[in-house]
Amino acid sequence: MFISQDEMKDLMEGLDDKVVKGLQKKIDEQAAKINELEENLTKKDEELENLTKVNDDLNSQLKEVKENLEPKDNKINKLDSEVYDLKKTISLKDNEINKLNAEVDELKQNVEDLTNSIAEKESKVKELTESITEKETVVGEQRARLEKVETELSELKPEVTTEYTSEERLICPSCGAVGKDIKSEEDKSKILGYIGHTPMYGKVNACKKCGQKF
Repeated sequence: MFISQDEMKDLMEGLDDKVVKGLQKKIDEQAAKINELEENLTKKDEELENLTKVNDDLNSQLKEVKENLEPKDNKINKLDSEVYDLKKTISLKDNEINKLNAEVDELKQNVEDLTNSIAEKESKVKELTESITEKETVVGEQRARLEKVETELSELKPEVTTEYTSEERLICPSCGAVGKDIKSEEDKSKILGYIGHTPMYGKVNACKKCGQKF
């Protein structure tokens, strides 16, 4: 119920002055509080208005950020897709590399086996070569002995009369000696080849009477 000023005045006229002053003081205090509350409310309204403005600014900035992020998100998604493709390609390459490494290891093993086999064969070839050289040396020595024996036999063999004329027989061009006076010997100046390390010489005719070789 609202009390007008006149009614309030009438009520206060019937009260004691001291009581009136006390009520007036309380009224003034309440009025001061009301003014303070109104001022605070005004400040709060201003703060709310500022906050609302800040909120609008933030929403605007957020919207702008989202708009800026959208192409970046698309770019990130694209990069993620490219990274996935690259990882897939790398995986395939790794599989190929592993396969090639396995083939290389197999080839290395084959080369090692072939190398060992060649080494064994070279060792056998060396042994056979040494054996052949030794046998060629023995053959050369035996051949030399045989030729020496044949030469000695030809010297000891008696002259046999044949149907050939003297013109068909070996004749010394210096003294005319024939038959047993002509011998065949090695020509040390004419090397025909080697058997192992033993040289094989050519033959030359020599006259026993005058020493002429032809």
